Amino acid sequence: MNKQAVTAYLSDLSRAMLAPIYVLPMVGLAIAIGAAVTNPSIVSFIPFFDNAFFAGAGKILKWGTLSVLINLHIIFAVGLSMGLAKKDKHLAGFNALILYFVYLYSMNTYMSINGLLIQGELRGTGQSNVLGLQVVDTGIFVGMLLGILNAAVHNKYSQKVIQGALALYGESRLVLLIMIPVAMFLSIAFTHIWPPVQHAIQDAGSHIMGSGHIGVGIYGFLERILIPTGLHHLLWIPLHFTEVGSCADVSGQTYCGIENIFLAEMTDPTITRLSSTVVYDARSLVKIFGLTGAALAMYHCADESKKSHVKAILVPAVASSILVGVTEPIEFSFLFVAPLLFVVHAILCGAFMLLVSVFDIVTIGKGGLIDLIMYNIPLGVAKTDWPYYLLLGVAQCATYYVVFRLLIMKLNLKTLGRGDAEMKLHTKADYKAKKAAEPVVATINNVMGKYNSAAIIKGLGGKENIVDVQNCYTRLRVEIRHPERVDESIIQEANPLGLVRNGQNIQIIFGSHVALVRQEVNDVLAMLN
Repeated sequence: MNKQAVTAYLSDLSRAMLAPIYVLPMVGLAIAIGAAVTNPSIVSFIPFFDNAFFAGAGKILKWGTLSVLINLHIIFAVGLSMGLAKKDKHLAGFNALILYFVYLYSMNTYMSINGLLIQGELRGTGQSNVLGLQVVDTGIFVGMLLGILNAAVHNKYSQKVIQGALALYGESRLVLLIMIPVAMFLSIAFTHIWPPVQHAIQDAGSHIMGSGHIGVGIYGFLERILIPTGLHHLLWIPLHFTEVGSCADVSGQTYCGIENIFLAEMTDPTITRLSSTVVYDARSLVKIFGLTGAALAMYHCADESKKSHVKAILVPAVASSILVGVTEPIEFSFLFVAPLLFVVHAILCGAFMLLVSVFDIVTIGKGGLIDLIMYNIPLGVAKTDWPYYLLLGVAQCATYYVVFRLLIMKLNLKTLGRGDAEMKLHTKADYKAKKAAEPVVATINNVMGKYNSAAIIKGLGGKENIVDVQNCYTRLRVEIRHPERVDESIIQEANPLGLVRNGQNIQIIFGSHVALVRQEVNDVLAMLN
C-alpha cells in the first residue's frame, strides 16, 4: 500500500470516527443540565430546584447519559463499521453489534475456564465488568478494531451472492460467518496480549500528561496544523477517550480519557474541583476569541470598496466558530491564499493552550460558546476557572488581531478583499477535464439545487468519474476515478470554503450544512442514468 492510499484510508477512518464522537455533545448537554439541577450552589440560589422531583430527574439524566460513556466500546464498534462501510451501512452496524457480543462472551468464558478472572475489587487490576461480564478492560480499542475489521470484510464480501443450497449464507451473512471466528480469536489473544499493552499505554499516557506545559502547547499546535489534512481527529480522539488521556475513578466507576473524566466529574457532588487534565483541551479559546481577532484583522485590512462583501463572508463564518466551534469556514478563508497565516495561527493556538496549562486554568473548553456556558456556568467558580479563561481569551483575541494585521500589511498577503481576485490560466489538461464533464451538462444544467450540486458534479468530472460521496462534519469527501478530470474552477461555482486534493480523494469544505450538500449531490447523481 503506497503513501497516498494510506493517507486516503486514514482520512476515511478520521471521518468514520466522527459518527460515534458526535453523539457526545448531546450527552454532555444532558449531563450539564443534570449537574445544574442537582448542584447545591445552584439549588440554594434557585429554590425552585430544591425538591424530590428535580433531584430524581438529575440522577436519571446523570446515569442515563453516563451509560453512553461507559459503553463507548460498543458505540465505536458499530459507528466505525457503519462509517467505513461503502454499502448497506445498516447491515455492517448490525453485524458489528453481534460480533462485539461474541467477543465479550468468548473472552469471559475463556478466562473462566483458565482461572484468569480476578476475584473481589477490580479497580486498578486491568479487568472490568462490561455489560455484566468480567473481561480484560481494553477500553474502546477492541471496539475500534472490530469495527475496522468488520467494515473491511463487509466491503469485500457483503455483495457476494452464493448459489444453491448455501444461498442463505451469502452477502452480509457471509461477512458474519467470516468474522465470528475472528472475534473469538481476538477474545483469546487479547486476554494475554492486552495486559502488557495496557501498561505500556498507561505509561505513555503518564508521559504525555507529565510532559508539562510544553506538551500541552505541542498538542495545541498539532491539533490545528493538521486541520487541512482532515486527520486532526486522530490526534485528539485518543486523548479524549482512551488511557492516553489518563484514567480516574469517579463515583466507583473507572473512566479513561479527559472528556470521559470531566463529564463524569461534573455530576459528582463530592468533587470540589475538576481534574487539571481538562486543560489539555482548551480549543474553545481559539474558536471563540482567537479566530474572532483574526477575522477582525482581515476585515480592517480589506480594500475599502470590498469591506461590505468581506463582512458578509466573515460574519457567518465567525458566528459558526464562536457559537458551535466549527472553525473551518474561517480558517479556510485564509489557509489557501495566505498559508503563512495558518502556520502562525497554529503556533498561537499552541502558545495560548500552553498558557492555560501554566496558569492551571481548569475549564471545560472543547467546543464553542454554547458548550462553554452549558458545561461551566452551572458548576460555578468552585469546580472551574471560567472567568479567568474568558480573560485569557480576550488577550488571545487582541494578540491574533495585532499579529494577523501586522503580517497582512507588512507582507501584503492577499486575504479576503485585498487586491485582485485570483486568476488562473487553464492548461490542456483543464480543457480535457472540461470536455469529459460535458456529457452530463445537458442532463443536469437545470438541476442546480440550493447548493448548486450540478457544478459540484461537473467539476468532479461527471457521474462516471465519481465513486463515492460521503461527508464529515464540515467536508464533502469524494472518491473519484480520474483526478485529472477534476476542474476546481467549476466546483467554485458552488461557493465552497476550500478544497483539498489528495490523488483520488477530494475534500470540499462547505461548513456545518455539508450533510445537506451531500444529500443533494447524491439525489442528483441518482437521477443520472
